[in-house]
Amino acid sequence: MQPGTAQAENGNQTDSTYLATLECLFRLPKKQLLTWHPGSRSFCRHLETCFSPLLSAEYAPIWRTLGKETPDSPRGCWQLFRDVHVAISACSEKSSIEDVWKMVCTLNGPPASTLPLDAVPVKDHAPLFILVFSVICWSTMTLQPKLNWPEFCGEPSLMVHRQVLDQDTLRIESSVQRPIPALFGQFHRAMSTSRWRHPIGEATGDTSEALEVACLNYASLRDIAKINLDWVTDLTSHLDFDATNRRLSVYKFPTFCALSAVAAGGKWPAPILEGVEREVYGSNKMHDNHSSLHAEVLLSYRLIFGQRRGSRQLAKAALRLERKRVADEYDELLDPLCAHPYDHKLRDLPSDLWPVTCRNFKGSLQEQSSYSSRDDFPHLGQRLAKLQNFTRRQQPSELWDLWRDRRNPLQWYTFWAVLIVGGISIVLGVLQAVVGVAQLVVAIIQLEH
Repeated sequence: MQPGTAQAENGNQTDSTYLATLECLFRLPKKQLLTWHPGSRSFCRHLETCFSPLLSAEYAPIWRTLGKETPDSPRGCWQLFRDVHVAISACSEKSSIEDVWKMVCTLNGPPASTLPLDAVPVKDHAPLFILVFSVICWSTMTLQPKLNWPEFCGEPSLMVHRQVLDQDTLRIESSVQRPIPALFGQFHRAMSTSRWRHPIGEATGDTSEALEVACLNYASLRDIAKINLDWVTDLTSHLDFDATNRRLSVYKFPTFCALSAVAAGGKWPAPILEGVEREVYGSNKMHDNHSSLHAEVLLSYRLIFGQRRGSRQLAKAALRLERKRVADEYDELLDPLCAHPYDHKLRDLPSDLWPVTCRNFKGSLQEQSSYSSRDDFPHLGQRLAKLQNFTRRQQPSELWDLWRDRRNPLQWYTFWAVLIVGGISIVLGVLQAVVGVAQLVVAIIQLEH
């Protein structure tokens, strides 16, 4: 067999594995999944990278319990991911992580020599429970779990990146027997809060703030507020703003949001996953289904990057750097969302991708110059509002910044109109004075002669 042929066959097998996993996750037919394949492939490759710690010796009990050998590469973990996801889908919303693992064992039929969970201390099964916790995080992309054993700094526990919660409350013994949604609710309560940083889905009451594209577009954020981007892999961090370092987090896999929005009318087939998202994103803000948040995420790319030419140009440069940095994990859907004007590529996208309040009568996206923090962004509205307030407080520091500052179009036109008209008037006045002086000098010379 020729090397090229073998490589092509391996690529086909990999794509088939990815499609099988996406079918399991979103319950969509292969034909529909293929239309999203470039972006979904990058999402799957990202998960493969996350699987790498499962090959270490600390996680050998997982494979031994299931009667399997540890795979040679992360690609061999896909069947395990699907098995755990199927078990999650088979459990009720009140089930615990321990219940899910028992379901995994029931569905896979582990070796008879394996001791039941009740016969072994809970902490001795830590790798098994961390796996279940991680699959729930990856299935919803709500949080990014920690799996590397040295990061636990002692006994292993359920931890996520960007965590501020006291680790003692997340010990294996006190966590794995609680209902899974309640466990994830702790992470929602532990999200960082400050003057400019707010948890996702924070209540806004009956008030609504206008979110102005002129103020929130990336050109204004970068040029006036000096804000830079961090591309992140969990939805909870999307639009999280670190004012101290002036860093804005942006979720890097919009294809995941698109697939979630079109899958099964926006409802997870697993009650556990519905409960997890309800708790992580704030129970008082979840509307008909989880796809409302994913639609907001997709719309936020247009608000920040896509609606202004200057922002699109900056987005192209930022995406070019990100593509070089992550290579195979780059989501191609970022290009039309962030770097293209509103064209046929966006008009042809399914209507489920956008909030209902931002669709025209044909179901396509209806872009606006301002959006409502309550109606158009019920989950992300407070984060955008705080980001807008921070940007408005910044003042241009250079003359060139005055020209680029389009946050208030009326004020911008008024300022430059006054400056130009006033400047011309001053120049004309100076010229008139020079002419007057010249005439006076000529008159004096004539009198002397």
